Amino acid sequence: MADIAKLVEDLSQLTVMEAAELAKALEEAWGVSAAAAVAVAAPAAGGG
Repeated sequence: MADIAKLVEDLSQLTVMEAAELAKALEEAWGVSAAAAVAVAAPAAGGG
């Protein structure tokens, strides 16, 4: 199992462009979309 602290450290070193590329690669690899998660979470955030 990966060392979570090391993974966090490595991810913290990414530039914004690298993080965007990583997100896209993970979306493609896992067959998911981050935009869908945001759309589902948005109504709950404003439910106050």
